[in-house]
Amino acid sequence: MSWLVDFVKQHDELETPASFYYWAAISAISACVKDNIWLPRHIYKLYPNIYTMLHAESGLKKGPAVNAAKQLVKAVNNTRIITGRGSIQGILKELAQTQTQPGGKVPMKSVAFICSSELSSSIVEDKVATKILTDLYDRNYNEGEWRSLLKMETFTLKDPTITMLTATNEAMSEDFFTKSAIQGGYFARTFIVYEKIRNRTNSLLVPLEQEIDYKSSAEYLKEIAKLIGPFAALGSREQSEVYKYSVKNSTSGQTHYFTQAGIIYEEWYTNFMDAVDTNEIKDATGTLNRFGDSVLKIAMILSLAQTPELVISAEAMDDAIKSCTKLLGSMQETTMGKHGISSAALLKSLIIKELLARETHQVTRTILMKKMWMHFSSSEEFDEIMQAFDATGMITTASVGNQILYTMPNEQAMELQRFFMEKKR
Repeated sequence: MSWLVDFVKQHDELETPASFYYWAAISAISACVKDNIWLPRHIYKLYPNIYTMLHAESGLKKGPAVNAAKQLVKAVNNTRIITGRGSIQGILKELAQTQTQPGGKVPMKSVAFICSSELSSSIVEDKVATKILTDLYDRNYNEGEWRSLLKMETFTLKDPTITMLTATNEAMSEDFFTKSAIQGGYFARTFIVYEKIRNRTNSLLVPLEQEIDYKSSAEYLKEIAKLIGPFAALGSREQSEVYKYSVKNSTSGQTHYFTQAGIIYEEWYTNFMDAVDTNEIKDATGTLNRFGDSVLKIAMILSLAQTPELVISAEAMDDAIKSCTKLLGSMQETTMGKHGISSAALLKSLIIKELLARETHQVTRTILMKKMWMHFSSSEEFDEIMQAFDATGMITTASVGNQILYTMPNEQAMELQRFFMEKKR
């Protein structure tokens, strides 16, 4: 059992959705390792700092998850924590100040964990805030000094590294989810975790069966906080015992070699971007174009939750892809009608490709839903898409025993295959 699974399990008895504690813990790991570790990307270093937003109706207990992350990072005591009500000017001013750490060390870098249970209380009122936070997110492009002139005051930061965990509700988010925030890059850099249903009902009048102990949980974080250096590379031009999975590059014709985690990512990334490009999926947020790096950031963090080693495991990579892909639905839900990701474009594309890839161009509803479960929020949404396909002649729908069978007519399949081949030319 990984540290992350154990941490989330501690909160089983509480009302807060489990996904909120999952992402709060991921944010805590990110805050503790800071920019001490990275994944080599050959033209830049990818650091594991992340922005996470918990989004739910007021009263769905977002605050306890945010507080849990804060308590963990506070117990590790190796980075600055910025909480409460404050402006972007106040945040920059605090980042620019030196702060003595245990042992009398005075860190030269501008590193912080921004932790707020209500997003609106810290940055919503300031129209410049999201632009500055968008710029600060990219640690790989902010080597050395970073300067900002804001309201006649100059702020100078050194190697700024920001991890942020915030929460918001429907009412507050209306002020924040502006066209500028959505299309300006802030949302492309933020993991939005959207929930509608509480984990369970608990009045908290009776003591919990399992005690929650953040100080004990923080002991493992103290261990991984000591790590320094790069993660092992995921790919190579030379075959070895480590890089033993081969793929022939479709562009250069050369054979490249990967670790088990690397081959999982390589195959997923190639198929994912092919689906985005081929079907011209509209994404004004920029999320899909940055999605590869987002997955790799989470893969680093999930690997650290398993073992204190700078090697991304196959399990962590697989979980990262699943966890991040699931949040695409949260992005759609959050930005629906607000110039965000085209609602069902990616799901439609994946369904078409699945049918085309099958020799008979047939698949049952049960199997298709199992394969696509990460890409739709409800069975109703899935069924509406399939009904639309049926109505346009893209597929036919039939009942076979107790199963619903979808079939793409051969003529339709041939036409789509010709279309995709022409798109690639």
